[in-house]
Amino acid sequence: VGRSVGRSVGRSVGSSSRMHARAARASGFARMWDPSVRQHDPHPSVISPSSRPPTSCSAMVTMGMASTLGKVVALALLMGYSDSTYVDCATGLECTTLTPSDKPDLTFDCAWATSSISPTKGFVYHMHGNDGQKSKAMFFDTMLELADLGYDSLACDARGYSPNAAPYNYDAYHYDKLQSDILSIVDESGLSTPFDDKFHIVAHDQGARVVWHSIAVGSVAERLLSFASLSIPHADVFSDSIYGDNTDPDEKQAAQYFRQLILPNSTTGGPADNNEIWNSVCLPTDYDTKENCQKGLWWYNGAIDAGACALPPMEWGTAWEDGGLADFVGIPYDTVEEYTTYPTDGVPQTAKVGNVTEFPVLYACGGKDKPDLCEETFNTQSAAYITDYSYLKVDYCGHKVLECTQDSDTKQFIDAIIVNIESAY
Repeated sequence: VGRSVGRSVGRSVGSSSRMHARAARASGFARMWDPSVRQHDPHPSVISPSSRPPTSCSAMVTMGMASTLGKVVALALLMGYSDSTYVDCATGLECTTLTPSDKPDLTFDCAWATSSISPTKGFVYHMHGNDGQKSKAMFFDTMLELADLGYDSLACDARGYSPNAAPYNYDAYHYDKLQSDILSIVDESGLSTPFDDKFHIVAHDQGARVVWHSIAVGSVAERLLSFASLSIPHADVFSDSIYGDNTDPDEKQAAQYFRQLILPNSTTGGPADNNEIWNSVCLPTDYDTKENCQKGLWWYNGAIDAGACALPPMEWGTAWEDGGLADFVGIPYDTVEEYTTYPTDGVPQTAKVGNVTEFPVLYACGGKDKPDLCEETFNTQSAAYITDYSYLKVDYCGHKVLECTQDSDTKQFIDAIIVNIESAY
């Protein structure tokens, strides 16, 4: 299935100080469901039974808080979220704002890593997904490593995540608009200019989906030198796994939570809003208001509305039962069925990507990922679409593959990204 990255490609990731520049290192939420790492109790004073008299009124309130907390923690793990706050910047980076000249109403919070090596080898743009506030920081370690190897890098908090690039408008998060932001930001930075406007891209979660969509409908494909798709297989493979004649039963169930997040105004007073999404999805990712969280959730609607991603049929199963991902999000099946604005028999992907022949692609995923499963069939099916393809699965990492609980696991992903970039030359 193309170039083999393997479990370890032998490149040194760098000093331990750089490894610990990554925000959210103490992924407490994730630890609660990962048997390979130590347990973490974020609020022992709240959930310790000995700390509250069982017959008092205040004790009953505390018990309710503990119940909510437990649900939040479990859901956060399933989604791959962390209970830590991302840092604003890191030593070795320059952090400032960028306003694209073609989008003067949007100002993005960005971080640059500039290589001291001359001549510079190339430029790498990094794009996060639905990963929480200030989540450009997930790429800081990778950017510093790339700078040591001769590459300039840029990562920005995307539309809906940068405070001054976050209109409260459903239509603003249509994937056609999100994908256009890639070239707007890259061109405004000027960092691809010395390389005939060519660049590499590393993207995670919905950021990767946006890149796949831009390859399908935009002009980014003709400018890419390489693409690392973190946690997300080829877009056609994922959509085919949840809608159509050849679905993957496990992923179709895992993706049922899409149905909850795309309900009308799902955090801000829509007909099905009962604070469940606010408690289970927004709070663990450090949102300060429901309105700000809603903007990130509109990315899901934007993906479906643009035809970039299929929507699975509503289907009762393990996801909705005790312990499943949809169960933890908390909006009941019947409520979703009543208030959904999308067909209950699903929505197909219409913006197909097809074959990718122009540049190398890495698909890298964690074996513990719950919402976006790391299935062997996704590897083999992605390989069939991509001429220059590589794949990495790390068994004991979850959804946030650049924030594994073990540094050695994170190192494998950073190494694989670097190998994919350098294979373009």
